[in-house]
Amino acid sequence: MMWLTFLPNERIADKNFLFENDYMRKHKLRQVVDVAFGVHNDRVIELGQRIQELGVRLNRAKAELTAARAFVEEQAPTAMDDVSSPIIHERELADITSQLQELDRRAQARTDFAAQLRRRHKIAAQNSRRAAAVLRDRETQLARLMPLRAQYADDLLKLGMLGEAQQLFDPLNVTACPACLNRLSASPTAENGRCSLCRHELTDADGVLVLGAVDAGSQARDNRVDVAAEIRSTKARLKEISTYIDDLGDSLAALKLRAEDAAILEEEAAAALDAATSPSVSPFLAARDDLYRRREQILRQIEQTGNTGKLREGLTKRANIVERHEAQITRLREELARLGDATHDRDRVISKISNRYGELLRAWRYPKVRTPFIKTDLTPFVRDEPYQEASSGARTLLTLAWQLAVFEIAVEVGAAHPGFLMIDSPQKNLGHGGTRDAVIADAVAIDDFYRHLSVWLADRGSQAQLIIADNSPPPSVEGSVVVRYSRNENRPPYGLIEDETSAEEEGG
Repeated sequence: MMWLTFLPNERIADKNFLFENDYMRKHKLRQVVDVAFGVHNDRVIELGQRIQELGVRLNRAKAELTAARAFVEEQAPTAMDDVSSPIIHERELADITSQLQELDRRAQARTDFAAQLRRRHKIAAQNSRRAAAVLRDRETQLARLMPLRAQYADDLLKLGMLGEAQQLFDPLNVTACPACLNRLSASPTAENGRCSLCRHELTDADGVLVLGAVDAGSQARDNRVDVAAEIRSTKARLKEISTYIDDLGDSLAALKLRAEDAAILEEEAAAALDAATSPSVSPFLAARDDLYRRREQILRQIEQTGNTGKLREGLTKRANIVERHEAQITRLREELARLGDATHDRDRVISKISNRYGELLRAWRYPKVRTPFIKTDLTPFVRDEPYQEASSGARTLLTLAWQLAVFEIAVEVGAAHPGFLMIDSPQKNLGHGGTRDAVIADAVAIDDFYRHLSVWLADRGSQAQLIIADNSPPPSVEGSVVVRYSRNENRPPYGLIEDETSAEEEGG
């Protein structure tokens, strides 16, 4: 309540008199005024906020509904038209399915006489497939064996070249004496188990000796290839493969004829079956084709109906959201109307404060006063402008008028106000202290301010008290001065706080 009972020097003429630079303090000031006058209602504020939030949601939902309708009209122009129920299409589909089953049953009954032809055709088809499979198997084997026969023929050629190489290229023989390097008259041989050249005893050696034959003889025998044996083995396998390939080739002609004969028999059996059953089946085939066409049409209609239903469902859902928001807003506004007494009471209180605010300005002879009023958010106006636009001296009068108007109306209507008000330096910017707003100071007399306070307090008795700290009060209120502060340490009282003697200036 201090904001309604104390007007300090720094708030007088301040452009943030109502704490416009601090949202929470401004909001709290408004709440304090509402509580003091008994016009505060949390439910009304809550309903107003909910209505505002729902209004934002309603606008968003309407925009989404409009966009969705535009999309549907562009993509599916017939979606908004009346469409048949999907249940009807499902019934038609079930009816067509039953007709197809009945048609198949009747066709089967009409063609029972061709059972033997069907069996004959079935056997012919099986024989044709079996003959074709045997033919494919033989052709596959032949295709795989031809490269194998060529490989064996190539191996046989290579073995022949290896045998010829062993005959063309002689082994390394010793032809010179290793000591004197003279040519030997005969190549070294193994005679009676000894080398003819050095007479050293040999093991497992016979005939002409070659370089290293004794040391590597055993290993050479192990690694030596028997070319003749390999040639014989390869020739035998090549002969077997060639014989098998020739047999396969000879059998292909007969297999081809057999497969062709089986295919011809199958075609004849199929032709005989068609010839026997076509007169009986043809009417059923035409009816079956017609039923299938109708079935496809109904399936497309069911799909289209489903897609259309989804689009309409989306539109309906958005429309329901809009209707729900509108219904909620209507319900909340009705509830707000039923709780509207507090709002009307607040408007009446603000109107009284505003009228008293204008009366004070006129009583103080505010220059060119025109349309003075206090807005519902408690902002004081004059000349159709908020108080911040006025000069410094004018703001002094506007803030004083606002504070006194709230105080006086609160006391007069018995509001929850302590009943006292303290004002510090009411002559700020009006000439006292060297700061002077010439336009306002010359037009306004401070006597008018004090005269109004005296007249108003005279009718209040003990209900109200005003405490004013003024450095230069006018002579007309000399009898109301309670205490003067000397600002001199040697002449008490020095200031409001007796033991404080700093150089700060104290008012009187």
